[in-house]
Amino acid sequence: MDNRYLVAGGVGAAVVAVVAAAFFFLMPNEAKIATEGNPEAAKALAAKAHDIGIGDPNAPIKLIEYASAGCGHCAAFALETLPKIKADWIDKGQVYYVLRDYPLDRVAAGASLIARCLPREGFYPFMDILFANQSEWHKQDGAVEALTTLARRAGLSRAQVESCLKDQEVYNRILADQDEASKVLGVDSTPTMFVNGEIIQGAAAYADFEAKFKAVQEKPKN
Repeated sequence: MDNRYLVAGGVGAAVVAVVAAAFFFLMPNEAKIATEGNPEAAKALAAKAHDIGIGDPNAPIKLIEYASAGCGHCAAFALETLPKIKADWIDKGQVYYVLRDYPLDRVAAGASLIARCLPREGFYPFMDILFANQSEWHKQDGAVEALTTLARRAGLSRAQVESCLKDQEVYNRILADQDEASKVLGVDSTPTMFVNGEIIQGAAAYADFEAKFKAVQEKPKN
């Protein structure tokens, strides 16, 4: 797929309604171990060189989120729930968190390209800016200009933003990760979470994650 449409206003023209995000929850009792007896799934959830994580990569609990920058539920998790997980679990060396891009439309894909263009330490701060300001940039008209304005807060010039949006290598990598998540892990909406291989499809409240983390801790080790 050619990503030139992400530049010069084309992002907004290609917006697809984010319908799938409204259905990102199933009943909690339908959670399953995605990697159980499935080496392809285990490989898909294994650490990738381009992953940018928060916490200790050797932490016993791995939390992987497939998220779209334009997803409202993803924003709620990032701004409300993740800080609590960070304080109680990540900062204590118990959980390692990774966000992987699963853009649901071209505007969100453009936002991801800009975020991935920043130094690794700037990725999550900029994602927070994107999530906190979705109404400003996640729209059909003026998306590129709005994203450029936000990117300047992170130190990127207009020329740098345009270069980021044309980065075919990063764009192809995002699409490959998304395709793998869809075909191998069954991801079809955002956010979709995996805790040590178990897909979480229940209410994204802090208490649900806390219960799942404690269950992992209490699980007998082979």
